[in-house]
Amino acid sequence: MLPRRFFNQFTVFFFAISTLCIALGIQSVRTAPSKINPSVPKVLTARKPVSSQTQPIDWDQPVKIIPTGKQPRFPLSLTEGDEYLLIINNLEQASHRTQTVQLSAEFDSGKKTPLDCYFQNTPRLPQTLSENQRGVPSQAVRLPSHQTAIRESNSKPESAARERSFYLFVTDGSLSDRNQYSKIKSRLIQQSDRVAIYLDQQQKENELAPGLVDGILETLEHQVLDKITSQCGPIRDVDQDGRFTILLSPWLSKLQGGKTSINGFVRPSDFRETVSEPFSNHCDMLYLNSALKPGQELLDLLSHEVTHAAVSSLRAFQSKSPAGPLMDEEDWLNEGIAHIMEPGYTNRDYRISEFYRKPEAYPLVVPDYYRAQLWRNHGCRGAVSLFLDWCNQIECTQRFPYRFTHHPLTGTRKIEQLTAHPFPELFRLWSLSLAQQTLHPGTRVKTVGDQSPFHCGKFLLAGPAFQTWDLSNNPQASMNIASTASGFLHLKTDEIQNGNITINVNGFSKMQLTLLKISQNGNRLSLTATEHLPGTNNIPSVEFLDVRLTCKHPAGSTVETISVESSGAYLSRSSRRPRLFQTASLNALLTSQSGKFEMTNERTYEENGKQVTDFLIRIPRTILQKETKADCLTFKMIVQTETQMHIAAQTDFKLPTQPVQRLTEASKSTKN
Repeated sequence: MLPRRFFNQFTVFFFAISTLCIALGIQSVRTAPSKINPSVPKVLTARKPVSSQTQPIDWDQPVKIIPTGKQPRFPLSLTEGDEYLLIINNLEQASHRTQTVQLSAEFDSGKKTPLDCYFQNTPRLPQTLSENQRGVPSQAVRLPSHQTAIRESNSKPESAARERSFYLFVTDGSLSDRNQYSKIKSRLIQQSDRVAIYLDQQQKENELAPGLVDGILETLEHQVLDKITSQCGPIRDVDQDGRFTILLSPWLSKLQGGKTSINGFVRPSDFRETVSEPFSNHCDMLYLNSALKPGQELLDLLSHEVTHAAVSSLRAFQSKSPAGPLMDEEDWLNEGIAHIMEPGYTNRDYRISEFYRKPEAYPLVVPDYYRAQLWRNHGCRGAVSLFLDWCNQIECTQRFPYRFTHHPLTGTRKIEQLTAHPFPELFRLWSLSLAQQTLHPGTRVKTVGDQSPFHCGKFLLAGPAFQTWDLSNNPQASMNIASTASGFLHLKTDEIQNGNITINVNGFSKMQLTLLKISQNGNRLSLTATEHLPGTNNIPSVEFLDVRLTCKHPAGSTVETISVESSGAYLSRSSRRPRLFQTASLNALLTSQSGKFEMTNERTYEENGKQVTDFLIRIPRTILQKETKADCLTFKMIVQTETQMHIAAQTDFKLPTQPVQRLTEASKSTKN
């Protein structure tokens, strides 16, 4: 027999269970939809439509392809002249996670509904975010008080110290190894009420470019400090000397053991008193290359670096919160906000050009460029420059830089709160905006001065490059896409292959697909560059490299401008040397002048209703010998249509790897 106490407990337990079951039954009756009254709505969570007919698609708008399986398949109807743009985004945020997508096409497959995916129109982002979508953070950073900020211009601080020492990371070793830092001794060479300039003692002042020191002082005092303070926030006076410190040093021409040369930088740890030497100089300061020259480049550089100083100052500020100071801004965001504060384009024109050349190769989200081995990767910098500039343009309050620098978060969570959009959807909308740069010439990067919308600084822009997949000639295609990067695949067929087609996609888990039907306006360009071998023996010239540039453009249109530049992810601005040719001024024949690029209009003819123009470019091999760091030559072209509309295209030409000496030997052996 069970003890009485156990029996009583069992009775109570049984009664409780019975009561709970009755309550759940009553609740289910209340919440179940009525089978008698049809007016009671039935709420369902639909993960995918049963068929495409349940979700009408407007093909004049962008279309999401939402995968529900590992290998989505979707039909396309191709009539005469139909073309599509498939945007493939890699949403993986881990560095070095390049993914490969493989695609195949089946003609006349008979399939009319998507498989393992479904279509849905993409809502367009408004031109500006509404006031209630600003994503105001739940916690705001308190501004430093005026006593800890750099003094106002009407203040008179004491004279700056005559000599100072600073630690600088100069090797290619670990950032956390104190032995990789050198102690730089410097002397004061100029000061103003808010700026003190020090020069590395290994260099003499008369070795600096004329006007550089005065240019730095005047630019900071009259054009940069007040602007950055008002739009981003004040710079905290870390060392309490009343001035912002500048260190000019030749070390910046030989960083990473002599492998890297940069114009300037700010080290966030310098603004943190809690970080020990040599990892921090406990000073509000900026490092500048002593080889700089005054001018627009100096203004853009100082605007960029002082923005870094403001960001580092705000995030290092010792708040009263138990959590302490904020984390450093992630590198991609830190560089992006600094780029959009530049008044000119000398520090980003070549980076935007490099990103546009191969957008699928350059990740947007990179928390630490150095550890990801992407430091000084100009394509990555071009990506974030365009992305944050786009975020700035859709900001309705015109205070995006201020809200950005004062937001306590960092990374994609910060961007989500600032724009009130989940990052995946924001990334999709941005990739669509990028596509418009190529599809619609009127939507180009805004430029300064009287330049055309195709120009950015010294560089010609043609929007992000599309990879063309001619379904008629090749039923398969593939593309490698870096993490948080976009691949643009242009789908087209010839006039014979019309009808239904099924696209099979073998992708990856964090793949995002968007389909855009290209309007049939006949204004698409095709540009190719191939090596031209003169003579009958097909042996390259020892002295020159000849390239044939073929452009297929609308009938009645005219090629106006051609640009050629050296390209590569780590190629400096000066090494790219963009060259512009106005076709109206080209010589009739190539003169083979040594040391000079030459171009001539070879011929113009019609083909399948299009106009085709061939150009010959002659490049001295002595110039190519200097292009050892370049990946390729990038050709860009501007065409004017009969309706006075301007369109552009670009293509890459891979530089030959065979050295001139071997070409010379080949030529001699042929003659013998």
